[in-house]
Amino acid sequence: MTDPTTPSVKPLTDPEMEGTYFGIPVAYFGEEGNMLALGHHTPRRALAAFNRHARVQCGLHNLADDPQADIEDWIGGIRTEWILFSAPDEPDYLWFGRPVVEGTPGALPVTLLMA
Repeated sequence: MTDPTTPSVKPLTDPEMEGTYFGIPVAYFGEEGNMLALGHHTPRRALAAFNRHARVQCGLHNLADDPQADIEDWIGGIRTEWILFSAPDEPDYLWFGRPVVEGTPGALPVTLLMA
């Protein structure tokens, strides 16, 4: 029996990202300035890619758009998860992603920055 609250979706195994920095594919997600990187990365490596993305994609000085910002201001916002990506229902989005447990078929490892 299938769970009626979980739609049957075909997972995206190579979701489109907005840019790749230092070999890490990165995109903004949500409306709060959160970022996502494909793969599990160390916090410092992920922050380097996120910071470059903020500079290139949005023209910001850095993640905080503040020349006085310090890495310690952001390191606590990094976490790793597993996401199941699927095609979006709306054409304005590249993909839809939902957190799942490790081992879920089609799930990909991601590193998140929650702003």
